[in-house]
Amino acid sequence: MGFSMVPADPPVSRARPQRGFTLVEALAALGIFAVAVLIAAAFLQAHVTAARRLEVRSALVHATETSLEEIRGGLRPLASANLDQRGGFGLTPGAELLTSIKVESGDVTDLYHVVVTSRSAAAGEPMEVSVETMVWRP
Repeated sequence: MGFSMVPADPPVSRARPQRGFTLVEALAALGIFAVAVLIAAAFLQAHVTAARRLEVRSALVHATETSLEEIRGGLRPLASANLDQRGGFGLTPGAELLTSIKVESGDVTDLYHVVVTSRSAAAGEPMEVSVETMVWRP
């Protein structure tokens, strides 16, 4: 019998085994990473802008309420006025914060119609908080 028990040699592959990434794969991964970084930067900027707007709004509410309470408590005269409260109420120094007080006499003696409005700007957009109420002469 002419059969041999020697196993046949496996077929030889002429292609080299791949090691690492090709240039196209590396550039594609880099492009995906760059897009992800740009999206993250946009979200971060939006968050910073929103936080700044909330900070300014909080300062406006505080300035408006403080001015109204000063009028009610007799610490501020019951008269129309414009106040420059620059850099106050937690805003950065030099930040503009203007409060206007408008006082009109009402139908009842010693009862006045008071409108307190505070204005500032955040991220280039003007912001305003206004409170309208009636106040007895202290």
